Amino acid sequence: MRRLGLFLVMALLVVTAACGDDDTFVTTTAPSTTQAGDTTAPTTTVPDATTTTGAATSTTAETTTTTAATTTTTTTTTTTTTPEVVYLVDTAHFFPDPFPGSGGAHGSGCVTPGFDALPNGVWFGFAEAVGGGEIDFDLACFWTGPAACTAQIADGLASDASECLDYYPQNNVATTFEVPIASGARVWYVDMLSGDVGSPTEIPLASWPHPDSFQDCPSAHCSVWLYVNGGQATAIVEQYLP
Repeated sequence: MRRLGLFLVMALLVVTAACGDDDTFVTTTAPSTTQAGDTTAPTTTVPDATTTTGAATSTTAETTTTTAATTTTTTTTTTTTTPEVVYLVDTAHFFPDPFPGSGGAHGSGCVTPGFDALPNGVWFGFAEAVGGGEIDFDLACFWTGPAACTAQIADGLASDASECLDYYPQNNVATTFEVPIASGARVWYVDMLSGDVGSPTEIPLASWPHPDSFQDCPSAHCSVWLYVNGGQATAIVEQYLP
């Protein structure tokens, strides 16, 4: 045993002497080895798992139903009604001028309208009878000037203009109308005593025919202007004839 220990000491000295010339000493540290059975396990750091338990959010998508508005376009039909003409007596000018469409005759003309009832207008004729709220009216025509001459020649009453009268009450229309008289009808008669045959005098309907009239009314020669509105005689104006 002592020999062995001496041998090891000598060997160590030999080795030391052999390495003594090197200036560098290398220290080798063996890696640490964990032997089996070592109960110390490597430390493993695991980040804390943060568990966030959120309240369950239920999102219900709101369904928006868009209904296209139905636009109803109503076409408004505008009916334009021509105002009805009201025929009134012009007390400043009792003798009516020719109306449009009268053919040159005074008033509304003298051609038979072709109706059973006398249309609205101003008509010349003869008051053959009055009674029962009606007037029996013999439609005629009143011409003046060149038109009167033309009518006279056509009727054989004149051969040329030299023989013509300046006016002509023509009664070639063989039509008599029974015209209702309006309750508020106005009447003018020609008073020969006044001396102004061109300005008839107004009297109540009940007072007509007036005894002072220049003519016998009613009769086949009782010349009048009949104003018709709404199918009724609203005015009766006597017409003076020389």
